[in-house]
Amino acid sequence: MLALALREITRRRSRALLAVVGFLLIALLIAAGHCLGEAIRKATTEPLAVTGADLVVIRQVVPCAFAVVKRPKDLGPITAAELQAIAEVEGVAAASGTLVVWAFHEGQPTVVTGVVPGSVKTGPLRQYRAGERCCVLEEGRLFDPRRDEAVLDREFALQQGVTVGDSIQLGPRVFTVCGILKVAGVAVIGGGQAYVPLAGVQEMLGEGDVYDYVFVSTREGASVEAIAERIEAIIGEGCQVSSQDSLPDQISRSAAMTAAGSGAFVVLILAVGGLLVVRGTLAAVRERTVEIGILRALGWRKRHVVSLLGYETALQGILGAVPGILLGYALAFLVCSQLNLSLPGSFNSYPPCATTAPALALTLEPSISLHGVLLALFLTVAVAVAAGLLAGRYAASRAPMESLRQP
Repeated sequence: MLALALREITRRRSRALLAVVGFLLIALLIAAGHCLGEAIRKATTEPLAVTGADLVVIRQVVPCAFAVVKRPKDLGPITAAELQAIAEVEGVAAASGTLVVWAFHEGQPTVVTGVVPGSVKTGPLRQYRAGERCCVLEEGRLFDPRRDEAVLDREFALQQGVTVGDSIQLGPRVFTVCGILKVAGVAVIGGGQAYVPLAGVQEMLGEGDVYDYVFVSTREGASVEAIAERIEAIIGEGCQVSSQDSLPDQISRSAAMTAAGSGAFVVLILAVGGLLVVRGTLAAVRERTVEIGILRALGWRKRHVVSLLGYETALQGILGAVPGILLGYALAFLVCSQLNLSLPGSFNSYPPCATTAPALALTLEPSISLHGVLLALFLTVAVAVAAGLLAGRYAASRAPMESLRQP
């Protein structure tokens, strides 16, 4: 039966070619949609994932007046009491705070992030500690929280012309450079040009024990939505809670729709493409009405006709799916290379006059996954087989004599 189906395809090359092209387009769109959706989903959720947190909390207020050391833009203070209240919310495993400030020296601001690397399990330095893809300590070591030491972003260190062991003025205080940090290809939430002990930044700011970023990790099985609602109630007006689900929408509404709607996109392709394929297959069957009538008159049963047409469309589906999947992934890679995404402004703590650019660009890394290839192949062939079976049942339902009388 398979050999007969292959012979029928080669005998009707023009009709078969049209069917193969149709299946190629279906496979192309499925593969491209799946690959693009996965790449955007990974890129938009990675900044939060590499911090080790499930939620990032900030308070937005009216921007403060100029000071030698000031909070960035519209970031408001989150007090130690509020941080403790967040840590005590049911379902929260850990909550840690960082303080990002603009420290001015000779009219030039430096973005300084205060952290406690020895105890913080989440936050902008967690990537290095856990070995995640992002930050690598190229030179030196992490700072001693008891000393005025700083770890500098590599680009900022090069721009300032300093290295490990040198001194650098950050606002009103002088710090000793103890390490150089390289940010490698991922956006950093709450990142800065310099990382120093949290207590030192709080002293420089002069607002007490406050933070402007809180990183929250939740317990397994806990409701992130319920925890976010409790945090909003604690912080009050101006609170913004970002999660793995909400971050893509904050970055780009179109990107969020692409990432979240890739499944719906595939279903739509199958529905529209399937209807067109069935219509084309039925049209091809009508052209072979007399031929099928002769086969029935010679003793072919209905199941033989259905099997023949099923094999034919299955082969056409495979012939179209293989190049379609390759072209689909090529299209997805091309789109990703031209698509620019970055973290939202609420995570950009750099002033417009900063001497170095913030690490906010999201890296889209499309990949060819076995799951995606098999999914596109299976769905395309499934549509082909379904179309063939429907057309076969239609052809087999007609009586042999009726088919032979077809003009």
